[in-house]
Amino acid sequence: MKKLILFAVCIGACFSASANNLLPTDDQVKNALYSNPKIGAADARKDSLNYRADAIASGSQEFVVRGTRQNRRVTNIPGATNYQEYWAGIERPIRFWGKGGVDEKISDATKSFAGIEYADTMHETSKDLLATWFTYLKALQSRIVAEKNSQLGDQIGRITQVRYKVGDVARLDAQLATAEQGRLKAFLELAKAHESASGEAVTQRYQGIALIKNFKWDAIPNLQTRKELLRQQFLERSHELKLAKSDAERFDLHAKRSGLDRFPDPTVGLYTANEFGGAERINGVSLSFPISGGARFSNASAAASEAEISRQRVIETEQRISVEFERLWSQMMSRKTAAETLLNSAKTQNDAAQAAEKAYVLGEGTISDLIAARKAANENQLSSDLMRLDALESYYRMRLDLHEIWDFD
Repeated sequence: MKKLILFAVCIGACFSASANNLLPTDDQVKNALYSNPKIGAADARKDSLNYRADAIASGSQEFVVRGTRQNRRVTNIPGATNYQEYWAGIERPIRFWGKGGVDEKISDATKSFAGIEYADTMHETSKDLLATWFTYLKALQSRIVAEKNSQLGDQIGRITQVRYKVGDVARLDAQLATAEQGRLKAFLELAKAHESASGEAVTQRYQGIALIKNFKWDAIPNLQTRKELLRQQFLERSHELKLAKSDAERFDLHAKRSGLDRFPDPTVGLYTANEFGGAERINGVSLSFPISGGARFSNASAAASEAEISRQRVIETEQRISVEFERLWSQMMSRKTAAETLLNSAKTQNDAAQAAEKAYVLGEGTISDLIAARKAANENQLSSDLMRLDALESYYRMRLDLHEIWDFD
């Protein structure tokens, strides 16, 4: 047990060792989440369930007051006589057969469900924020790369124009260089528009999140040796699984309650009456007991079936979350490997493009070769950067599901 705890501490240390340079600050995220309408609605939903839980605990039974006032006229005796009479009573159904205790448990289970459902909404909104933020980061990095590429295109265009003026290159080379400049500027404008739209999506949906214009790359730790422990934590900390289990507990209690409802509750009352103008005074106790019908037994059977459905849903949810962990894990590892490979490829291609540029300046290459080399280098660099962001998004998504970051629920 001590080894397991120590291992878990090591996991947390490994996770927390990486600086979150790419993410908004915790305060920004917390304020953005609490001001989000989804969280506001979830909070109201939690309050509603808590009030309903209180109503379940107190029971729906109510006192009923009954009363009559009448005039009795006796005509079969000499001198018809009128008598003022009244009857008054109060009665209330009483929970029998242990139903009150089960209702208390249902109330507690409902409140627990309300808290977990609120936490699940908070977590799901956090995941959406993370995805929206990384969409912005990808658009930002695309704009940064497009800006650098446009600057390189301008540089190549200036060099070509100088060489064209002195007759060192043909007019076609100057035209190709100018066309490449235009292409790169068009890509830059598109990248700027995408960055602006992605930034608006962040700030409009999550108020208080400050956009950035540059960032430092975070390293992606190697978690391969910790997979099984992380899987266990992933399942233990899953709000969706906790929600399914809590729901199953509620259905079990409702099934038990429906089973008890096969036996009706009695209604007990007290009454008093005044007859013959006060000549007779009556006090008594009333007791009524419904006779069970087939509906009560059918409802109990239906509730038992619904409880079984909820238990099967827990098993299905656990299986699905386990598959989700495998998907996230595979995605994180494959993207990490792909990012490292593309990073090396982009460096090699960039070196080749620089060599082609030097050769072109020295008159040893063609503009077509330079444009092709530079285009390949640009595409490789952008692919490498976007894959690194994909890998980091998978890594932070894993950390988010493990409640290592943004744990505000």
